Amino acid sequence: MRRRLSACAVLVVAACTALAACGSSGSSSSSSSPGPGASQSTGGSKTITIGFVTDLTGVASSGFLTSKLGIDAYLNRINNAGGVNGYKIKYILADTTSTPTGALTAVQKLVQQDNVFAIVENSSDFFGAAPYTLQQNIPVVGSAIDSPLWGDPKYTNLFASVGVVNEHYTSVAPGQFMKSQGATKCASLGYAGSPSSALAAVGFNKSCEMVGLKSGYLNTQFPFGSTNVGPIALAMKAAGVDGLFLPTDPSTSFALIVALHLLGVKLKASLLPTGYGGDLLASKPAVEAAQGVDFETIGAPAEANTAATQQRAADLAKVGVTGPPTFAEQEAYLALTAFVAGLKAAGPSPTRQSFMQAMSTITGYDAGGLLAPEKISFRNYTPASGCLWVAQLRGAKFFVMPSTPICSPLVKISG
Repeated sequence: MRRRLSACAVLVVAACTALAACGSSGSSSSSSSPGPGASQSTGGSKTITIGFVTDLTGVASSGFLTSKLGIDAYLNRINNAGGVNGYKIKYILADTTSTPTGALTAVQKLVQQDNVFAIVENSSDFFGAAPYTLQQNIPVVGSAIDSPLWGDPKYTNLFASVGVVNEHYTSVAPGQFMKSQGATKCASLGYAGSPSSALAAVGFNKSCEMVGLKSGYLNTQFPFGSTNVGPIALAMKAAGVDGLFLPTDPSTSFALIVALHLLGVKLKASLLPTGYGGDLLASKPAVEAAQGVDFETIGAPAEANTAATQQRAADLAKVGVTGPPTFAEQEAYLALTAFVAGLKAAGPSPTRQSFMQAMSTITGYDAGGLLAPEKISFRNYTPASGCLWVAQLRGAKFFVMPSTPICSPLVKISG
């Protein structure tokens, strides 16, 4: 199971082209049956209006600007096919400004002025708005990359598009992957300012130990976003590590990988949970730094060439995206897929409450195959197992690593 990283740890390596905002306010009147954001005109046209919240400006924006393409790619196909239970879906795009207070301001406007049916998000700072959405009982479906709140049962209105990620559990799969690549001694680096990053680092070394490998180096106190990795590289070399996991942003990760290479360290495998996709391929320096690096992907990578990834590629191609989707495109597409699943289950006259009830009862969800072979329940806070997909960069292309996905049990490590 993919461990989600909080705040700016999800930022990617290449700046993206700014995109125009989507303007859609939906109908100002609503029928007596549907809830807020669900409307029916006198001509019989029905719409559901949602708010899509992402980081369009500010420090995190370079990693999220292409979210709109992921949204448009999925919604175009759904709406062209008639919508969901007769409703076409519209959205209002809102900017967090890459701050928690900006996220709150954006969501308050969407709820109080635009009267949206629900919030769909892909943001590093949504945690600033989460308490407000709980207080107002507003359903939220999203990438869940900003904080551990998505795994808190108190937040009954939050639905993570890839299923609940419990930060206190780890999968055996990363250790199994390292062992399959011939690694014998594992190392990981986590940020002091990010609980998700630190717990991911601890979990990885524990995963290695559970399959008989040694824990050679662990540091969970590294300054957030720093590239001053010289001392870390020297310590890892001295420890003799040959298996590396970096739940850090790509600038830290690639700096450390390059430093280890310059020191002559021969890694059997280096696994990064961020960086896969079109963002990396758009940056020549990043491509050079990432040669031979293994990337944990969000479900099946494009290179798996499954029916689900082929459908996603076809949808994205219609909005001008070729090649592997960016991080933002992947996350936005998955978030809309999960929202639509809940809307279908909510029936012909959806309300916010009926939508949340429907989402809470969904089991066996796999995002139309994108998350397969995992089967998700949106309300399972202690999933028993998870799967790891890995793609390696060689030249200017990603390749699915043999023997992946690896599906294995989850083991409690804290809490």
